[in-house]
Amino acid sequence: MKMLIKNSRPYRFLNNVRNLVDWNARKYSAPSPHFIKQLCLIRNGIPNAVWVETGTFLGSTTRVLAKIASRVYSIEPEPTLFLNAKKGLNNFNNVEILYGTSEDVFPSLLQKINGDVNFWLDGHFSGGITFKGGKDTPIVDELRCISEHLSHFKRITILIDDIRCFNPHIREYSAYPSVDFLVDWARKNKLHWHIEHDIFVAENH
Repeated sequence: MKMLIKNSRPYRFLNNVRNLVDWNARKYSAPSPHFIKQLCLIRNGIPNAVWVETGTFLGSTTRVLAKIASRVYSIEPEPTLFLNAKKGLNNFNNVEILYGTSEDVFPSLLQKINGDVNFWLDGHFSGGITFKGGKDTPIVDELRCISEHLSHFKRITILIDDIRCFNPHIREYSAYPSVDFLVDWARKNKLHWHIEHDIFVAENH
């Protein structure tokens, strides 16, 4: 049997099958397989809009978004991951990889974005080689900055990953705000919200 090339279509197919088998063994508990979450982004996102992604990581979701977005801004604060993403995604003319934390990048980035915008907020510390800043999650700062720039946007969808972590009563997630915080934020900004596949979705359309 030939060795499958990583990231080739047959490799991705078999990897997805393995992830589905694992998900079934976990009785479909969170988190959902990565490709399921990507399909969730595609289904809920505004077509042909700008995407802002926090946490480029290996760039697999960035590649998916690049195929459906007018432009993708992906933010990565971990130096090696940033450099690898810059190299691996340089064939996408509509992708810009930005180095830094979302707290530092958002204020200037959001000033130059308008129209229809999707946000994929997945920039929290996830162990391993992912970036560990002063906070486990920058979500409070990210949402505050989005609120300050809402008047710049027409239609907007905000997707926040790993909603299971938003339970500060669990010691492991004590640095996270509660789901109630996200709900209150969405209501305050007149956004409809729902949860699917461990993702909090808020939108105004």
